[in-house]
Amino acid sequence: MAALVVVAAGGVVAVVLSTGGDSVAKPCDIPAAVPEQPVSAKTAPGGGGIEVAETGVSATGLASMGAVLRNTSQRIAYRTRLTLEVVVSVNGLPPGPVQGPLMTVEIPVLLPGQQAGVGRPLLNVGGTAKVISADVDVRTTTWLPPGSLGGFSPVTDTYESTTRVKASLPADAVRYTERSANCRALVSRRTAVVFRGADGKIVGGGLLPPDGKGNPAGSAQQPPASPSCAPGERSTWVVPLQAIPPGTDDPRTELSSYCDLNAPPSDVNAVD
Repeated sequence: MAALVVVAAGGVVAVVLSTGGDSVAKPCDIPAAVPEQPVSAKTAPGGGGIEVAETGVSATGLASMGAVLRNTSQRIAYRTRLTLEVVVSVNGLPPGPVQGPLMTVEIPVLLPGQQAGVGRPLLNVGGTAKVISADVDVRTTTWLPPGSLGGFSPVTDTYESTTRVKASLPADAVRYTERSANCRALVSRRTAVVFRGADGKIVGGGLLPPDGKGNPAGSAQQPPASPSCAPGERSTWVVPLQAIPPGTDDPRTELSSYCDLNAPPSDVNAVD
């Protein structure tokens, strides 16, 4: 029988998997938790930091924003918190910022050189409302030395297909293959999706529960073989909360699984 043993040492909690009996315990060196010490994410010790590589917003319909962030440092960025800074004009009034919990996002882990997508729905853009500007304010992170997360490796996502359903939202589905080489199950804190047009520019995005959560009853989508962020490979999907932006070139769609060591007491990503 397998057993889970948690060992604390030096402020880092490690996980050890034991099969019991006379077999030798097989350690999994990905810690169960690390202390958070939030500081500026813009500058890391030794140089570099978290930079905003791209941003984009849909221009019509229910607008959404997408962005790509990159860790240019030699440190691990843990729980990087950012704010979407979106300015809109509604009904001819002076431009003002979009506010609310949707404007805050937290990326669980960015290894040195790694990049990840970010996305959120914004507002309904019509004849009396338009997006004036959209940017990302990178705020805080916990900088960790290389190797402090053991054998943690980025979970990779490969786009498969997009299914559009002529029904009340949400109904569309974006299916993708998720692969994790990690030695234990991690905690899913949603999946970011970034939509791009035929010219490669970002035209919107979202931050969505994976594994079809939120999908309407009667969906033809097949369930995943295992939960998101578990070891191994699975075909899974997300359901955009708004219509996929017009002009999206489906094969260019990018997905980023947000896999964390553990679940935070309150998850800023878990709002709609």
